[in-house]
Amino acid sequence: MEVKQENKGIRVRLNHIRHGECMEVWQLQTPEGKPKRYVCRDTYGENCWYWLCDAPSGCCERDYAINNDIAITVCDQSWREITRDSNNRRRYAKSFATLEDTYTEEWRKIAGNYPGVTRNGFKEWILKQSFRPLNGTEEANWQYCRHETVASETLAHFTWIGEKYAICRVTQKHTECDARWYEYYARKVQGIYYGHTHFFGYEFHDRHISDVLRTLGKRCEDIGNTVVETRYRQGHSAMSYFMDEFIGYDLSHEQVRDAKECRLRKAWEDYSEANAYYYRLKENEVSVRGIEAMLQRIRQQIRKTKR
Repeated sequence: MEVKQENKGIRVRLNHIRHGECMEVWQLQTPEGKPKRYVCRDTYGENCWYWLCDAPSGCCERDYAINNDIAITVCDQSWREITRDSNNRRRYAKSFATLEDTYTEEWRKIAGNYPGVTRNGFKEWILKQSFRPLNGTEEANWQYCRHETVASETLAHFTWIGEKYAICRVTQKHTECDARWYEYYARKVQGIYYGHTHFFGYEFHDRHISDVLRTLGKRCEDIGNTVVETRYRQGHSAMSYFMDEFIGYDLSHEQVRDAKECRLRKAWEDYSEANAYYYRLKENEVSVRGIEAMLQRIRQQIRKTKR
């Protein structure tokens, strides 16, 4: 049974967004001392409004659709009116934009300034920066844990239902290699920035091939010249380290040798791959120069013919 309050229209303000259920949870403005009530708006399709059960901290089940005749006044957190809506799509042909749609539109406005931003390829790129073999757990730690934020800058501001947001570029630095990259986020602004609310993508670049070759060459040299260090503590197992990396307890001579050789093999494989790529670039450079010379001769021939 619909409540009488619907006959007068309702005023709502955002409580939270449940992305898994594709809904926004809104609190009704009710007289002081009266029970709080909640409604939701779908974040897909026609953005229909529903009365909710077990809200706001429970399962937030949709109960029934709000009557089409009811005007819904959408307010900010101070109950100031922002816009109006209802389930009557003849009166309100299109509901106001969801936060996700707003993210997409605001990013579209500035995306042309950052053409290198992508959500693809980052995992492969960051794993290639490792000089040592990584197992499954180490790959996850290398990608997600071994980095720190060194800078953050604001690229744009926008407002959604009275709340201020910013699009930011965060500079990340890996703590176990010299890789650096950018991450692009939207953040909510409340006096100061807090919490990332949306991720747009990464921006990362391969280093110049000559720099890669120098780094890999030095890495191979360092591995070849470094010995495995075994540390002893009374009453404890012997602990082996290679280039300050812990590699195991009570290792045999063969295990120590294998630990060093597998790292050297990985470094040499990376160096060989980079070196082969370098020579392919050189060959392409020669080919391009040959094509340019041929095109120049053709241009000269065309000019002679015109005369």
